[in-house]
Amino acid sequence: MGNKGGKKIRKGDFTNKTHDSLPKPPSRSQSSKGEFLTEHDLDFLAGQTGHSKDEIKKIFREFIVNNPDGKLDRKEFIQLYTKLRPEPAETLEKISNFVFRAFDLDQNGTIDFNEFMISYSLTTRGDLKQKLEYSFNVYDSDKNGYLDRDELKQVIFGMLNLLGADEKSNDANFLAQQCIRELDVSNDGKVSKEEFIKGLSKNYSMRVLLSPFN
Repeated sequence: MGNKGGKKIRKGDFTNKTHDSLPKPPSRSQSSKGEFLTEHDLDFLAGQTGHSKDEIKKIFREFIVNNPDGKLDRKEFIQLYTKLRPEPAETLEKISNFVFRAFDLDQNGTIDFNEFMISYSLTTRGDLKQKLEYSFNVYDSDKNGYLDRDELKQVIFGMLNLLGADEKSNDANFLAQQCIRELDVSNDGKVSKEEFIKGLSKNYSMRVLLSPFN
């Protein structure tokens, strides 16, 4: 989908801080909606991400060369996300599916440039509270404002894989119950967003286990 007619994404094509080795910009870059990246787009993205307009233009040129249709489907997003993260690609498989769901802001099954820039910048540049709030929204699969044991168990399986832990020696059910006991201040058997943010802000070990955006 996103790589139609474009070159294959390689390790190092994207970096967290600099974008020095970039292709020359096309005479008129098209945005992910088939339109040009306007000053309005640049103002919006600069305000949302903290990047300068020049940085956004550089990232956009690389994005559009690799993805001429301006879109990433789930498979293409996971391929790109594994290039941006320092962990080995094979350890990111489970957790990256959670991240894709959060990056797909309009839930249409693809990621466009604006969604990618806003979400990626939030997870790399946001403060701790922002990252924890984002993590909660990623994991709240039924969007009911709470995390139950099953939702936490899925997260823990993914993070154990990401961290390279031996799942056989780490019982996800036990860890999920332990997390609920630690975070569920109201003792109602589930974890609210407020409880999640407050609890993980104070507990670094649990934050490493439950948030991929540290």
